[in-house]
Amino acid sequence: MGQQTTMNVHDFENHVLKRLTALRPGWTVRKGPEAFQLTIRRIRQGDLRFNLESFYQQYREQPGALDRLFAARLRRLDQECDSEALFGAPLILPVLRPASFLESAGGPVVYRRMLTELVVTYAAHYAQGMRYLLPQDLNAWNVGRDHVEVIALTNLALMFRNGMKFTGLEADRSGRTQMLMLSYVDQRPHGAALMLLPEVWAWLEEMLEDTPIVGVPERGSLIAAGQGAQLLDRLRHDVQERHREAAFPVTAQLFCLENGRIRQYAQR
Repeated sequence: MGQQTTMNVHDFENHVLKRLTALRPGWTVRKGPEAFQLTIRRIRQGDLRFNLESFYQQYREQPGALDRLFAARLRRLDQECDSEALFGAPLILPVLRPASFLESAGGPVVYRRMLTELVVTYAAHYAQGMRYLLPQDLNAWNVGRDHVEVIALTNLALMFRNGMKFTGLEADRSGRTQMLMLSYVDQRPHGAALMLLPEVWAWLEEMLEDTPIVGVPERGSLIAAGQGAQLLDRLRHDVQERHREAAFPVTAQLFCLENGRIRQYAQR
């Protein structure tokens, strides 16, 4: 969120406090006993001190990059906090949906168009369940969509590193592993959204020893095979079957990564 006028120290402190409280309601945030300091109260651990001095200097040098700078600081705070704070409500995560979902969502939702037929939406998770973010949520939190996207992808990446596993390994005739089926260990429906993470593409390439081709038939699963694998026809068939039977379908298409951008895969 670009700033027309750079905030002074007092306004900056209040701004950061308000954003932390909005994005991590599980934390109790208050001004610390010293200047340039916020204190995060945690239930099972001691208070965490957040010194704003270097953060404010970074902001003064790059006022237009406040969203990016804030997201980086929040990621660092998440890593210092325990799992309760890290995954506290509302945990915001991306959800991959077909573009037709926008017509049936019952109102405007916060989204980014990924490809012609796919959109990335964002969901907040509470004890009572999940709900899609609405424009009024962003207004209430005083944040932009780009900031929410950074937070959602950061949360998804942390979940991937902390236990989301690919299972269902199958081998081609040479005995090399060429297919991975995602087993989503957390019950939240975000398996398909893993396609948004560059580190997942890199991990798949390493595991497959080949260029990965990916399918996301429904919002909770991702299937991948190597481009040169004999299992590509099996991949295509499985994706189509899962898409046809899914309660929350995404797409029957396959995808690849070209020059860092996700593209629909066209078999050569």
